[in-house]
Amino acid sequence: MPNPRERKSILLYLAGSIILAGAGILLISFYRDVLMGMDEESYEEFLEQFGSAARIVYFAVLSIFPVFLLLKWKGLKRMKRGSIKFKCIIQYTWKLLRKWHVPLALLASAGVVLHGCLALTRDFQWYFTNTTGTLSSIILFFLMIMGFKRFKRKDKSWHLKLAITFTVLFMIHASF
Repeated sequence: MPNPRERKSILLYLAGSIILAGAGILLISFYRDVLMGMDEESYEEFLEQFGSAARIVYFAVLSIFPVFLLLKWKGLKRMKRGSIKFKCIIQYTWKLLRKWHVPLALLASAGVVLHGCLALTRDFQWYFTNTTGTLSSIILFFLMIMGFKRFKRKDKSWHLKLAITFTVLFMIHASF
């Protein structure tokens, strides 16, 4: 990461996400008996809360791509309503999304780790939903690696390809 201030903040967010996921894993292991004592429906609801929160945050993270495409669109310069130019609004949105893309992605990934740990803790079976969840978690791991390579422009657009693959897989996982 060429910008030292950005590098410092991203490393801080990475450390925070790792601490959050680690604390969650410790709590899951300490309260394993309580979790196992929950009825199946309550446990599933608890498990799904982490996945749902991560899904909402990932939509915010993924919104960076359509905004980027809008900025590249030549017709955006001509679009305005009264004195308000849409390009200014889109540029502001782009800056905001770019600033929060990595921190939100790391936070959502910590939520996915907790969601996965809870899924593995109780009666894990290889049926369709668990298989797509496992595959999307594996893709997410490589997506994060390529995201860090993206800063040095050494990802050869793998970050985007993996992001699309991850989005498709996690939407299939969330839908079934």
